[in-house]
Amino acid sequence: MVKVLQFHRVTPNFQFCGTWNTPHQFERFLGFLHTNEIDVILPGQKKNGVIITFDDAEQNVYHYAFPILKKFKMRAIVFLIVKYIGMKNLWDVTLTGRRHYHLDWHQINEMKKWGIAFGSHTMTHRNLTKLNTADIEYEVFESKKILEQEFGTCDSISYPFNKVSSAVVKAAACAGYKYGFGGSGTGNLCLRKDAVYIIDTLGSFRAKIFERPQLLYRYERMKQTVINYFTIATMVTRK
Repeated sequence: MVKVLQFHRVTPNFQFCGTWNTPHQFERFLGFLHTNEIDVILPGQKKNGVIITFDDAEQNVYHYAFPILKKFKMRAIVFLIVKYIGMKNLWDVTLTGRRHYHLDWHQINEMKKWGIAFGSHTMTHRNLTKLNTADIEYEVFESKKILEQEFGTCDSISYPFNKVSSAVVKAAACAGYKYGFGGSGTGNLCLRKDAVYIIDTLGSFRAKIFERPQLLYRYERMKQTVINYFTIATMVTRK
């Protein structure tokens, strides 16, 4: 079984949101994978293992997560919002007004040379399920085209806000993606992600990986649904 773990922001500085982890916490989670000899893989490598993903591709991933990944010799896939590469995170709604920068091309290329993979998080991080066909195709096709110009290939996409529909999957397939991250886990273009948050412990992290105890795992899935609900302000402004 392949498990997909979704991270966003890794920073030692307190954030007024749920979608972040401290470097110490992130290191403990990777240490758990290492100690338990759990294979960390990239999409398509094996039928069993854990895929570590990062949505949004902020520069804190380079500064704090990347050194820890190198320490454990673990690879990950980072999903880029193509129009915001190297720019401030102006698309997100923030309670504090503080903005984070996205990875720039120098950082991306350094990470890629080491073995980090990259995929599309669309052009502008809009809720694809609320867009018309032309806008969906722009977000999905154009981001792939630009990343292919830089990398040669781009096989993976992570759907913003974990929102996906049949129309979105169809567009991803037509664009030529092999793997789509988000949704119910019904196929390679609808791979289910288990998000890891600042409130997670080693116990909840373990439950996300092994899906047991079943009651705890169901609770973790419900927790993810609730936390995702609080992205509604950003979704409304990203139409």
